[in-house]
Amino acid sequence: MGQARRRGDLEQRIAQAQARVAATRPERLVCNGCGADVTGIHPVSARGLAGIEAIWVGQCDCGQTTFAASGDPRAVQAFFDALGSDTELKLGSQRQDGSGHETA
Repeated sequence: MGQARRRGDLEQRIAQAQARVAATRPERLVCNGCGADVTGIHPVSARGLAGIEAIWVGQCDCGQTTFAASGDPRAVQAFFDALGSDTELKLGSQRQDGSGHETA
């Protein structure tokens, strides 16, 4: 029996994963633009982002988008460095061996 099956059926594993992400939800975010509390906080998929456990995003009434992330400190720092860079962000995926690079 595989390790995944020992953790339960597919629905149970999905519920466990959602609970792990929900446990990282910040109580509130403070807007990076105006400093107001951002209460509408939503999860964003961190699938494929090595070292990132969860990403949360909130949209302030002033129009500013604010992010929160949890996980390995170096991965979280790299995530925020990418958000703060002046270059255009491109999302992509590739195989472990580096082939099959796709961008969106």
